[in-house]
Amino acid sequence: GNVHRATLNRTRDRCATFAEGAMTTTELRQKPELPGQSAERGMLQTILLACGILSSLLYVATDLLGGMSYEGYSFSAQTISELSAIGAPSKPLVGPLFLTYDVLLVAFGIGVMQETVARKRALRFAAFLLAGIGLIGLAMAPYSALHVRGAEWTISDTLHIVVTTVMVLSILLAVGFGAVTLGPRFLRYSFGTLLVLVVSLAT
Repeated sequence: GNVHRATLNRTRDRCATFAEGAMTTTELRQKPELPGQSAERGMLQTILLACGILSSLLYVATDLLGGMSYEGYSFSAQTISELSAIGAPSKPLVGPLFLTYDVLLVAFGIGVMQETVARKRALRFAAFLLAGIGLIGLAMAPYSALHVRGAEWTISDTLHIVVTTVMVLSILLAVGFGAVTLGPRFLRYSFGTLLVLVVSLAT
């Protein structure tokens, strides 16, 4: 009888401890953020989203600076990938800038993910695609560089075509997912962006 009561007491104590732990965990989860924590989180979110604007500006600046440092380069007849091609005089300049662009794009994707907790799933997909584009760029940059025109074609050039195709499709999908989520004005803007992309790829 004593042994039986002792066993029941231990079981009761363990259940009580478990219940207290569960209640404490619930309280911690439900505990509101302090004003300072909320401000810090808001600042971080703003920085992450601002990385999207910075990445676009950096991409345009890299194109312009790289083209000006590459004697004989034609903005209309040559692709931006040729600025970072193996043997290109602009590669030492644009290589680190393109990597920075990829980092900013990943940060922007993370910011959009955090912004879409209570939003539609389509925008979350767009965020994953944006971050994915940056990650692919960071991971594949050392293995998928073009060679300058006239050089022998290698596996690196083939990988570049594959990676670029994946990135372009991801961009189109990201724009499409964002377009169906953010209202009529962004939808019109997105269709305009897609049209510019298609025309630029066709010419």
